[in-house]
Amino acid sequence: MEEVKRKTVYFKYCGEANTEKVLLAVRHRCKETDINKVVIASETGRSALKALKIFDGAKIQVIVVTHYPAETWGPRGSMPIGLKRREYAENLKKLMESGCKIVQGTRPFAPPSRSIGWNYPTPEGVIDKTLEIFGTGTKIAIEAAVMATDAGEIDEGEEIVSCAGTYKGLDTALLVKTAYSMNFFKKFEVREVIAKPLCRVKKLPEFECENWKGNLEDYYMQLGRH
Repeated sequence: MEEVKRKTVYFKYCGEANTEKVLLAVRHRCKETDINKVVIASETGRSALKALKIFDGAKIQVIVVTHYPAETWGPRGSMPIGLKRREYAENLKKLMESGCKIVQGTRPFAPPSRSIGWNYPTPEGVIDKTLEIFGTGTKIAIEAAVMATDAGEIDEGEEIVSCAGTYKGLDTALLVKTAYSMNFFKKFEVREVIAKPLCRVKKLPEFECENWKGNLEDYYMQLGRH
């Protein structure tokens, strides 16, 4: 067979509003391709917990790749990120009890050299900004797949699905052939685009929700900010 025809889902907006649709598309693609490992980039555990519900009954190993403990901006004050922070202990417990693998590590496109700043661009910084041309979700999905491979949860050369998003939630899913970070340019492949936004986000929700849609209230409620 010389060609393969599969469905790609495109979203009008970036952001959390697309999470369930991404996960449903991923479940279907895993069934089509017999892929049984899915990486979920998740800063708080919310997207990963949604994945467990939607993947229920499917033979899919969920690998959660999370940010190191930090903070990000938000419309009602800063928001802690990193699944291993105490604020998300309950989410982490549920994920681990459900058999999820948890990966936390240094982002390959944001190593210590990135702290030099954009006045002195580094190779990793150039990779980071180049991948953002395809959208933040694409960049993070690729980065999360590399992190999971470096951590030993995925074999180099294995085909998996990697999901990520813009700011919060999921809006992108890629079928990739993984590689260690040191072999990124030599061996990593993006083989299929399962879902992604048609646009790039212009202004994130701490300013104005331009090209971004989602519900941030549940995130703040978990932090006790009603």
